[in-house]
Amino acid sequence: VIGGLYRPLRFLERHAAGALALRKQVQRSSVQRGIMCQFTSPLGRVHGTSGLGVLWADCTRPRTMFIKILWIGCALQLARAACEEASTGASKCAVGKCNVWLSGTKYCSQCVTPAEYLINGACSTANTNDACASGQPTDGTCKSCKTGYFLYEGGCYAQSSPPGNIICQAAGDTAGVCGECKVANGFFKNPDTAAKQSCIACNRTEPMGLVVGVADCSLCTAPSVEGATSPKAVVCTKCDTTATKYLKKADDGTTTCVAENQCDVSGTAYYKVSDATKGNKCISCSDAAGITDAAGETWKGVTGCAKCTKPGSAGAAICTECQADKYLKAGDTPSCVRGADCNTEFFPVVDESENNKKVCVSCGTGNKGGITNCKTCSPKTSAAKEGAKITCTECTANNLSPLKDECMATCPAGTYVKNKVCAPCHASCASCQADDTETSCTACYPGYSLLYGTDGSSATGRCVKECTGEFGVHCITGQCDGVVGGSRYCKKCEHGYVPIDGVCTATGAVRSTSMCTAGEGVCTGCTGDYALLSSGCYNTKKLPGSSVCTAASNGACTTCAANSKAPAGGSSCPTCPDGCAKCSDSSACSECLPGYYKGTGNKCFKCTEGDNASSNAITGVESCVSCAPPSGGAGGPVTCYIKADNNSDGSGGDTTNKGGLPTGAIAGISVAVIAVVGGLVGFLCWWFVCRGKA
Repeated sequence: VIGGLYRPLRFLERHAAGALALRKQVQRSSVQRGIMCQFTSPLGRVHGTSGLGVLWADCTRPRTMFIKILWIGCALQLARAACEEASTGASKCAVGKCNVWLSGTKYCSQCVTPAEYLINGACSTANTNDACASGQPTDGTCKSCKTGYFLYEGGCYAQSSPPGNIICQAAGDTAGVCGECKVANGFFKNPDTAAKQSCIACNRTEPMGLVVGVADCSLCTAPSVEGATSPKAVVCTKCDTTATKYLKKADDGTTTCVAENQCDVSGTAYYKVSDATKGNKCISCSDAAGITDAAGETWKGVTGCAKCTKPGSAGAAICTECQADKYLKAGDTPSCVRGADCNTEFFPVVDESENNKKVCVSCGTGNKGGITNCKTCSPKTSAAKEGAKITCTECTANNLSPLKDECMATCPAGTYVKNKVCAPCHASCASCQADDTETSCTACYPGYSLLYGTDGSSATGRCVKECTGEFGVHCITGQCDGVVGGSRYCKKCEHGYVPIDGVCTATGAVRSTSMCTAGEGVCTGCTGDYALLSSGCYNTKKLPGSSVCTAASNGACTTCAANSKAPAGGSSCPTCPDGCAKCSDSSACSECLPGYYKGTGNKCFKCTEGDNASSNAITGVESCVSCAPPSGGAGGPVTCYIKADNNSDGSGGDTTNKGGLPTGAIAGISVAVIAVVGGLVGFLCWWFVCRGKA
């Protein structure tokens, strides 16, 4: 028994000190102690580079002594089948030619004895089954094989039995050629159909014709060699996981198997996918095609991406920074685009808060220079508003401001909502309804009065200069000084008239005066929804009365417009300072009238005037009639939405003129003057020319 085990023990001795200790123990026990031992191996054929085997020694002594030795190493079958190199000798492989690896076992590619036959990876003096069809070898290799065998690395391998069936899936129509190689085992069909060797290993680093493999590659696809003049590398799809290699693809498509620490030398240009089953992968951030594994999952990068992180599952990388000529576009899957392609709902910007990173952000990204709630936009070189780097063209919510620099919940004075845009009203209106006609006004600028339709039932009207037209007729001279809502109205009319909504109305006239308890040119009391203001009765449901009182009962105001509260002590509403629409008292303004803005000390100032603050002072804008203070509490000029001189900074309209008359009135007067002058010139020509001839 010991003699039969001597050769395998010699093999183990060469490869591990433990084998030597095992051999000595067995010999010593057998000879000196007379122990009867039996060795068995539970392994069949050994596969894998490590060749793990279990060698058992069951030794039994008299008196029931039992010894069990466990050795993890190469199995006895591996020892008997191992390729053995030598410079001379029968059935030996030439030095350096035990270089054919099949499932972790070495096989020979050339016999040391030139006349020996290389069959199934082993050297033999006999041409078994006449496998080597080329006859007696002259260099220790076969040149062609018979049917049922195929040529591989200098030897003939049986297609249907090990180790040949590791390489070949199905026999071909031609003797000695494999028809289909086993792709799953790391072999591919030689694209050169005229070549005698039909299958090539993915990890063969020595060129064969116009093809070369990739070191440590375990799965691959053959390259296209059409028109090639030099060897082309295979496209590796999986690297050897036992060596913990990562599949890495370069920008030109070539693949390599690298160590984990070589996956991403720069630290950001690649991301790793560690998967021993499907293969480790090293994916370039810019590789949009990526790598598809055997399970059909594709891990890829993003075109133009310079830095990225691994996605949560197979798919595109999460790009964090683009190449120098690209902008990182935000979204569910970030992408890299040219500046010209960052448009419509996005705009390009250099983000100073992130080391000047180029980003393509949505128009509504306010902290990057966008405008909150903006849907579509275009970049601009100079901001209309501090911080804004775009001109908004459409809002997702709220309404587009006249300057296109804000999406506003409430449109500013002089505009109305039209298709989610703050469109300009007629020039004379501070607010309007439905359109921009002169009669669509619903409020006027201070110094102007809203004149409703003749029957008084209309919700809209036109704005006329205070104390003029109907608002001045039958008003006693010097008595048009009752201030209601920022404009002056008549507070005492001629005999037989009383002030109703600022207009002197004849008692008993078509326009009812039943709501007024008439005195001498004044109202001494009111009824219903009318409140007594400046000696007149004013409707609390419409202007100008609603600017002071919003509800009344039996002629007495019950809710003040200034503070939405009942008059203090049942007397009168708070008297707000000039330019103020709402206030809690005469010094604390909460809302300004159209044409004013709230500045220092919570006071209201005209859009054309500054607030004279000691710090962060606000300055007015010439001809501005609709404005807001600078954003963020900073000083500087007001944000002007509408100007009276047809230069409204993009508002698209204008409003009342600086002289005080409505624009429509000025136009009418101009036409009349031209007509009069023209008529006069014509008459003089006739008088001096035509009459002179007569």
